[in-house]
Amino acid sequence: MSFNPKSARRLLLAGVAASVLGCAAAPVLAAPSAPPASAVQAYDLPAQSLEASLQAVALRSGRAVLARSNLVAGKGAPPLKGDYTAAEAVRTLLAGSGLKVMETSDALIVRQPDEGRDPATSSPDVAAPAPPEVTVTGTRLRGAGVAAPVNIITRTDIEKTGYTEVGDLIRSLPEDWGGGQNPGVVPGAAISGAGNQNTTNASTVNLRGLGADATLVLLDSQRMAADGDFQAVDISVIPLAAIQRVDVVTDGASALYGSDAVAGVVNFILRKDFSGAQFSETGGATEGGGLEQDYNALVGTTWSTGHALASVEYLDQQEIYTSQRAFTSGATPVNALLDPQERLSLFGSLGQDLTSWASFHMDALYSQRETGYLWQGAPGSTIYRYPTNVQSYFVSPGLDFTLPGSWTASLNGTASASHDSIPLFFQGGSNLTAAANASDSVEFSANGDAFHLPGGAVKLALGGGWLAQSFELTQSVAAPQSASRQVGYAFGEASAPLVAPDETRLGLNALDLSLAGRIEHYSDFGWTANPKVGLRYQPIPGLALRATWGTSFKAPQFQEEALPLFAYLYSAAQLGGGGGGTALLGYGGNADLKPERATSWTAGVDWSPPQDPGLSASATYFNIDYTDRIVQPVANPFVALSDGLYTPFVTRNPTSAQIASVLDGASAFYNLSGMAYDPGQVGAIVEDHYLNATSQTVQGVDVSLKQHVALPLGTLDAAAGATWLHIAQKLLPGSPEQILSGTLFNAPTLRFRGSLTWVYAGLSITGTLNYVSPETDTNVTPQVPIGSWTTVDGVINYRWDPMAPHLPGLETSLAVINLFDRAPPFAKGAGWETQGVDFDSTNASGIGRFVSLTLKQRF
Repeated sequence: MSFNPKSARRLLLAGVAASVLGCAAAPVLAAPSAPPASAVQAYDLPAQSLEASLQAVALRSGRAVLARSNLVAGKGAPPLKGDYTAAEAVRTLLAGSGLKVMETSDALIVRQPDEGRDPATSSPDVAAPAPPEVTVTGTRLRGAGVAAPVNIITRTDIEKTGYTEVGDLIRSLPEDWGGGQNPGVVPGAAISGAGNQNTTNASTVNLRGLGADATLVLLDSQRMAADGDFQAVDISVIPLAAIQRVDVVTDGASALYGSDAVAGVVNFILRKDFSGAQFSETGGATEGGGLEQDYNALVGTTWSTGHALASVEYLDQQEIYTSQRAFTSGATPVNALLDPQERLSLFGSLGQDLTSWASFHMDALYSQRETGYLWQGAPGSTIYRYPTNVQSYFVSPGLDFTLPGSWTASLNGTASASHDSIPLFFQGGSNLTAAANASDSVEFSANGDAFHLPGGAVKLALGGGWLAQSFELTQSVAAPQSASRQVGYAFGEASAPLVAPDETRLGLNALDLSLAGRIEHYSDFGWTANPKVGLRYQPIPGLALRATWGTSFKAPQFQEEALPLFAYLYSAAQLGGGGGGTALLGYGGNADLKPERATSWTAGVDWSPPQDPGLSASATYFNIDYTDRIVQPVANPFVALSDGLYTPFVTRNPTSAQIASVLDGASAFYNLSGMAYDPGQVGAIVEDHYLNATSQTVQGVDVSLKQHVALPLGTLDAAAGATWLHIAQKLLPGSPEQILSGTLFNAPTLRFRGSLTWVYAGLSITGTLNYVSPETDTNVTPQVPIGSWTTVDGVINYRWDPMAPHLPGLETSLAVINLFDRAPPFAKGAGWETQGVDFDSTNASGIGRFVSLTLKQRF
């Protein structure tokens, strides 16, 4: 593996740290807001493993159920049908198991009969020790409520989707956008200047359509190294089977987590309480091409003082060529709508109590991917070949401490890196390119109760750390580019209950205030400070009004600063000009970039009526005001010579010296005009280097609704979510405002996803409706509308009884994505760069109907 020379040292340090640092695993199952303990729910559970039934009760009731895995491992549970409170349901399931349940105000605790009390002096009603408090992404405080909007995707939610790749799961969220660096984004989308390139076939998170570098991605709350020269985290390396849940914070969070958390934070929480072995195989085929084989093995065990888990995933995915789809049959046949890839991912997790007050944990991940693609803009033009190899690793050891009183502390370290080899071959030349990213960090934090107010304890979290990041880009046609930075930081967060909860006090049930702040020093940009304020008000039980305000900070990405300069020659007509001749377009980095800054606020409401525990609804308004936003200014080069918006970046009738300056400063020159280069025929120069735009504003509304209903036969779960989005940008002071949302190769104005799931015994059937609103084709003159895109997915899942004599533990799943084989809407402007690919690949998929069968066996 050809990492940069510092990689070996980082791996050695990580190994030493792991051996020096070298937790009792208790599953914690909870809903964001729990109904009263007396709430009755309808249950219809089959005879299955005790662990699975307890999980079902926790998810259905919204109450936390705590149990050590070694207590429930290998035990079965009887069928459960009828109306029960959560405590009654758990007691019924434990009948005959030799285990008992103890109920506290916070949770239901499964234990041995004599656990948690002195049998000589205590009665069975004596309370057990309080359960551990849960920390949800969006706060660093244990047991604290979160004022920021948080979407929690549970393991059950994941299995309902039918997806086998973590990237598909994230791209299905209404808050996310499939543009940027994601599979299926065809090369022609890159000409929009929005960073829409699928160079390494990575999957990235792109909340609000602000770019993958504006969303902070965490793996068990730790940073990962970026991938490729676009420096967004590749989430496809995370095995989906190893994920317990995904926390999606759709609010600026730099006050808590630092740079990049402008649009929000996505935290992948890994499984730690898995006992047994699970093997799965998935094969998918469409109307042509795209055969996918995904093999996964997950093995884990738990004991009274720790856990261990290992996962291996192998993916072999074939390409889909334009000739295999009717709507792209006019494109050159070498182009692919979906690139091939072969990937191997290895993951391991270990936790162990060292003493009664200290425990050790470590996560490790390694991935290698072979991919690549061919591209030809038009028949007879140059064919470009990009065979690509990607390797990455992530190691994160840590220590957790229990301190006197209510305080706990953690010491965590990470060593993470990626190396991408992306050679480019074309007729008459080549450009051998490699990009290396690295990220190392150490952080110490502590939190607990600081003092008490009349309303309750004030929770406090304090911490600080060090982060080092580096980037190296080597090319055979240009001098090597490299950049690095070191960051020191300190943070604090407090949550104060201004009014203690009281269900009898109508109009002022509870009121909580949260404050957070973070100070950072960047070796290349100096100091930055970011505060955040949150308020959560409950006028009546079940109804919460919340609001947040804060600032965010994002340092320029290394590739935006260090990217070499390139020169492209187009015909003037290709760039929107009249007459003949050609035009030069300059593209590349800018060493004089400034940091990006943003101010964001949200206001929302959550409704979970106590009289209907199966219902929950949420609505959030969000507003992000970006300043010094880093963009490529000419978002639509195809109209660069005709749209007055781009006049400041166009030089008409350039002199020979100006033309020579562009070519002399460029590390490579590409002639895409279809004619021989003649400097006398160059009628314009378009400058499209990265720069700090004056402003960019983002606002919108997220809504979600969930309803659980008991039926005479089984249960029905309904879920719906939608995001309305408005993105506007001004390139320079006084320039007209551009509306980006709802235009070609940008995030749509509206996305909706709704699903219905029917469950009866071991059978579940899910139907999902996906909707993307109409767009405007801004790459043609006059501009024309692009139609909406609506697709339907279906998943049928059957789980055999683990205690059954035949096929125990076997689970089968049949998933059909895009059931009715809807083609993407026609968009002529999308094919200007890649002839015949006339659809927006950032908002619609060219795959068509995709059918997969998954077999999963657990032992």
